[in-house]
Amino acid sequence: MGFVDGPLEEVLAKPAADVETLLQVRAWEVKESPTDLGYKAVKDWPRLPSGWRLGQVAGVATDSKGSYYVYHRGREAPSLLCFDREGEILNSWGRGEYVRPHMAKCDEEGNIWLVDDGGHILYLYSSEGKVIRKLGMKGVPGEDGTHFSRPTDIAFGLREDLYVSDGYGNRRVAHFDENLRFVRQWGSEGEGKGQFVLPHAITTDSDGLVYVADRTKWRVQVFSSEGTFLHQWTHIGKPYGIVYAPDEFFYVCDGDNARVTKVDRSGRIVGFFGAHGGALGQLSTAHDIAVARPTVTF
Repeated sequence: MGFVDGPLEEVLAKPAADVETLLQVRAWEVKESPTDLGYKAVKDWPRLPSGWRLGQVAGVATDSKGSYYVYHRGREAPSLLCFDREGEILNSWGRGEYVRPHMAKCDEEGNIWLVDDGGHILYLYSSEGKVIRKLGMKGVPGEDGTHFSRPTDIAFGLREDLYVSDGYGNRRVAHFDENLRFVRQWGSEGEGKGQFVLPHAITTDSDGLVYVADRTKWRVQVFSSEGTFLHQWTHIGKPYGIVYAPDEFFYVCDGDNARVTKVDRSGRIVGFFGAHGGALGQLSTAHDIAVARPTVTF
């Protein structure tokens, strides 16, 4: 299966006579998922303590122990909330501590990274809410190995290294080794291959390839682990968030179209779920996604 690999203007101009062709060139125009992915919205999840209220949810994450994290921008509850599978609160912290919460990611040790794009800083916390490390300098933007300018997301490499999409201010990916020492950066502002208009989210696959959601340009760019441009996907929609899941598929938040699209490693669209609206199972904007490991019972 081939996909259009070119400027958005060419994608929009390419004729598409049937659903199968549309899924390869402008999947957002297809209104019915080609496959029922089986996901159903859970009513009244999570259950918040009395007096707490979520603001705009920017990031979500899950760890291998079955904890679910919600990172939001409201002031009527702590900024980071941790729940169990049933939606009961386990832990919380950070009320008013972050300038503008963005994405969140859990590592293999059960710690959680929080990206504060307004503060130009990343925090690594233990599951108990203790600060372990920081990357960047709060309130001080820059573009080098110790500064960011409105970073957006992080992803983990095969050698426990770290990739940061950076972001609203800079237009680059910053790469750190397993000891969080700066290794390299790539990217610049622009619409060409290997450039970024807005690197808004980032993930890696099981081969160590790096996938960057260039949101404003409606594309996902794919790089080697060292930052060499390989190819891009321009047929999915406007990617706000992207994650490579334990089932070895990608889940892409098509923000403007208020849905989540499941994609295989070749770029083939398996299906999608979600729609505009405020009812159960509907979304206003799909911003970030986390996919839990399957629950096994005996």
